[in-house]
Amino acid sequence: MKIVGVGGGTGLPALLRGLKQLREQHADGVGRDRVSAAAIVCVSDDGGSSGSLRRAFGIPAVGDLRNCMIALSSGNPALREIFQYRLCGGDGLDGHAIGNLIVAALSARSGDLRRAIQVASEFLDLQGDVLPCTERSVTLCAEFSDGEILSGETAITARRKAIRRVWLDPQEAPAAPDVVDTLLGADAIVLGPGSLHTSVIPNLLPTDVAQAMRESRALKILVCNLMTQPGETEHYSAADHVRAVQQYVGAEAVHLCLLNARPIPDSLAARYAAGGSMPVAADEAEVSALGVLPIAIDLLAECGPEIRHDPMKLARWIVALTRARRRSRSFKADKRTALSLQALEKHCPAAAAG
Repeated sequence: MKIVGVGGGTGLPALLRGLKQLREQHADGVGRDRVSAAAIVCVSDDGGSSGSLRRAFGIPAVGDLRNCMIALSSGNPALREIFQYRLCGGDGLDGHAIGNLIVAALSARSGDLRRAIQVASEFLDLQGDVLPCTERSVTLCAEFSDGEILSGETAITARRKAIRRVWLDPQEAPAAPDVVDTLLGADAIVLGPGSLHTSVIPNLLPTDVAQAMRESRALKILVCNLMTQPGETEHYSAADHVRAVQQYVGAEAVHLCLLNARPIPDSLAARYAAGGSMPVAADEAEVSALGVLPIAIDLLAECGPEIRHDPMKLARWIVALTRARRRSRSFKADKRTALSLQALEKHCPAAAAG
């Protein structure tokens, strides 16, 4: 069973960690439908260490690629820690993650980002594939609702205005090798969670990606964000997230929308509200009207300092839904199965978890 995650930031690595743990624990069935994970990763970040290396070497952003590789790594924990370690106090190197420097050096040495990722993946013993959405050094551009146009991911999010559309510069940036084939060969394609306009949608913009999404026979799942994001999705509901993805791919972009049904603790919600972030409204009727099946389930991680999706809950549901789709042979049957799984999760969580 091949599950392809599409995104970046902190959301995609969370999904990948869950899929890796599920594979390692054989919670999806020993020797049966073993999970194979792949990630298609946004490379338009222009801030922090990634942005600095982009400007220095003319390469795509490597930070999100690094985080996804770490999420799928089953190698020596010490190596993972080294990859994630950020230098401090060094002249010109302050804030750089060691892994970013390694991938940038490998890319500069070979002139091939794909080869650099392959070498780093072998070094980290990855249980899956990590692909940049494009190997071009691209800039994310946005038009806001008032007609203003800005370039650069950092500038776009800092503007804190409603985004009408985004695109890449250059617009004809080709998809990286294997991206289209990976989408066409997937059993499930999972969009998100993550920053909608700056981590998820940019992956859909390289040449041929949207067409591959439309043509793929995979089950297409949008994991709706738990909270709105200042500078990107203020006042967005779940249906608004679906509409945004459909704007670039069409109605075929999403079959299912996973929504969190567990209440967010008041103390955490209040802290996020102070920063302008609110729980995403689960307007299930509006989602259904867009031709997408909403599935409201408990996806929330146990209480901590941040509101996050639980990697294992997310992975288990995605695997269960994908398996149900493969057995049903039709999306109509899959809808019934998905609703049955909801009821099963409510009355018998252990059985729903597989």
